[in-house]
Amino acid sequence: MRKYSAIALIELSSIARGILTADAMVKSAPISVLKTGTVHKGKYLILIGGSVASVEEAYTKGLTVGEGHTVDHLILPDIHPQLHDSVLGEKRTCDGEAIGVIETTSIAANIQSADAGLKAAEVDLVELKIADSIGGKAFTIFTGKLEEVEAAVYTAKEKTTDPKFWLQEIIIPNLHQDIAKQIDLNTRFSKLDLQPLDGGEV
Repeated sequence: MRKYSAIALIELSSIARGILTADAMVKSAPISVLKTGTVHKGKYLILIGGSVASVEEAYTKGLTVGEGHTVDHLILPDIHPQLHDSVLGEKRTCDGEAIGVIETTSIAANIQSADAGLKAAEVDLVELKIADSIGGKAFTIFTGKLEEVEAAVYTAKEKTTDPKFWLQEIIIPNLHQDIAKQIDLNTRFSKLDLQPLDGGEV
C-alpha cells in the first residue's frame, strides 16, 4: 500500500460541481486521486493524497471551485498511519477490553475526529465506514483499554470539523464476544451470513 504524507477530502452537495472541482484539483498540483464519486443523499466526495505542499495546493483550489456547494472538508498534513490505512480500506479486529464508536453526518468530520482520537490515546482503529449504504453518514470504531478509548472518543468529539455534524458517541466496556465477532466479519447487515450467538437458538 502506498503511503501519503497528507490527505484531503472535500464533500460537496452537487455532483456536477464535484466533478468540476475534482478536475480542477488534479490540474492544479501533482496529487494522487485516491477516490472520487457519489455517495448517498446525492453527495460527491473527492479524496486526494500526496506531499503536503501538493495536497495543500489542490485542496485550496478545490475549495475555491466548489464554493457554495461544499458540505464539509478537511486536510490532514500529518495523518495518523492507522487512519491512513483505514481510509484506503484496511480493517482491524475488536480485540481490546472496550470499544468506542463515533457517528457523524459528515464524512470529513468523522475522518478528522478519528485522526484526533488516534493521536490522543493508545487505541486501534477497527473500522472507518464512509457514506455508502448508511445514508451518507460515517462512523469509526476504536478499540483498546477503557480509559484510552474514553480519551480517544472525547478528543474526537472535541476536534471534529463542526459540532453540527456530530450525531452520537458511545463507549462499551467488555464488548460481548459475539458482537465483536459480528463487527470483525462485517458491520453491514446484508453482507453477513447467519451467525447464531454462542448458547443461543439456531
